[in-house]
Amino acid sequence: MAQLAGNFPLTAHRSPEGWFHTRGKAMTRQVIQLSVKSYLLIAALLIVSTVLTASPQPPPPESKKDTPDKVTPTEAEKETRRAAEQVVGGIELEILSDQKWNKVNRIEKPLLLFSDSTREYARGSLWAWGDKGRPVALLELFQEGNDRTQWIASLCNTSGGRLRAKRAGSIWWGANNSTVEIKDIPQAPVPAIDSSQRQRQMKLLAQKFTGHEFWDNSRFELRRIERPVLTYQDEAAGVLEGGLFILANGTNPEIFLFIEARVNPKDKSKAAWQFLAGRSADGELHLEYDSKDVFSAPRFWPSDLATPYWARRIDTKSGSDPEK
Repeated sequence: MAQLAGNFPLTAHRSPEGWFHTRGKAMTRQVIQLSVKSYLLIAALLIVSTVLTASPQPPPPESKKDTPDKVTPTEAEKETRRAAEQVVGGIELEILSDQKWNKVNRIEKPLLLFSDSTREYARGSLWAWGDKGRPVALLELFQEGNDRTQWIASLCNTSGGRLRAKRAGSIWWGANNSTVEIKDIPQAPVPAIDSSQRQRQMKLLAQKFTGHEFWDNSRFELRRIERPVLTYQDEAAGVLEGGLFILANGTNPEIFLFIEARVNPKDKSKAAWQFLAGRSADGELHLEYDSKDVFSAPRFWPSDLATPYWARRIDTKSGSDPEK
């Protein structure tokens, strides 16, 4: 055992003052060690916090319900659109107003691109004419098989008035009267004052509409495309809010459904939700609201030039329009 000078052993008794002195040094060392560890821990947390703050944080996810999808069209879709634009660009639509035929402008972009694997329809697009408010006419354009020169076009008069169309300088769609009928939506809420709230009401009302069709002796349940392909307002016509919804086979439009918050023409202080439906197929069509039939159309292929629903083949190679 090691000894101090004077042969006093290391384990010799200390005075109370010496004991406290030694003990105090030990405690001081522990405090210093704890303080250093605490400072190191705090410094580490500050570094991590700084890194997290400096790192770019992803934005919160947007609501899919109210935010439209941004989809970049493929080269094939761009080519399809260019070819379809050449066809619809040659159609001149006119509406009868004040006893005169007046040209109606086409909405520049297609409202929808679609296909239908059930019927082997491809390269489809939906177009509309109208300067404001509800479109006065809708045109569905698509192809069958691989022949890129043959198109099928179908038109529906949604104006509530009289339309006609020319192509290549000649009457192509004869003068016809619209058969669409505006009806009240049963037990619908009072339209909201705010436009964004009315749009939410409109989408909720659309969810209560269902449809089906009979095609080649088979029944097909139609799928309602969740979002309207077009929304609009027309104060002059009393339309506070309007939207065009599609009931489709696949994505192929079969029934057009317009839902509108309209001011009562007799009492301008009151408004109500109303709807009107139009056909975009020659099959037998049925539209229900809350499981009750509210619109139907028999199977029909128009052979008359002057009908409010009209369909025709277009041959872009020969320039003629053969019968179906």
